[in-house]
Amino acid sequence: FSTASSVAQTAQTGSEAGTRAAFESNVFGVGLSGSVCSGMGLAFRQHLANIPFAYQLAGGIIKSGDVLLYDAGLELQFDLSLSENRLYAVVGGGYYYQGNGRNDLASPNRFGAGIGYEMPFSKSVGMSMDLMVTLFEPGGDILPLPSLGLLVYFK
Repeated sequence: FSTASSVAQTAQTGSEAGTRAAFESNVFGVGLSGSVCSGMGLAFRQHLANIPFAYQLAGGIIKSGDVLLYDAGLELQFDLSLSENRLYAVVGGGYYYQGNGRNDLASPNRFGAGIGYEMPFSKSVGMSMDLMVTLFEPGGDILPLPSLGLLVYFK
């Protein structure tokens, strides 16, 4: 019988920088995300083992008086670099609702693509920043929008 502790980290050490293109095991993260494209609120992220890919689910719900606000989103992240910090390409989308019985938002569907950057605060906490060019549907507006995330990682 033996026990072992493990700490997940999103970045590699300086000696490992550039030597790996993917994580050796699944890494999970939970925390907060703020994206007008791919979800605001609680977030769950999984980095898949041995492939340079992660996905993130995010969303939230708030009721203020008679108005209900909620959203749900998905991001697909493709790792470009796992050096000290993580650089990734990202595509995402989400659905946003605001109203009382009917959605008052003119463009509740959002789709975007861009670039993301994640830096670790410690071996198990990371902050991510994305910049996605976002399409609002059905209105057709296209805007470059930033997003932020703060996640705690574990294996």
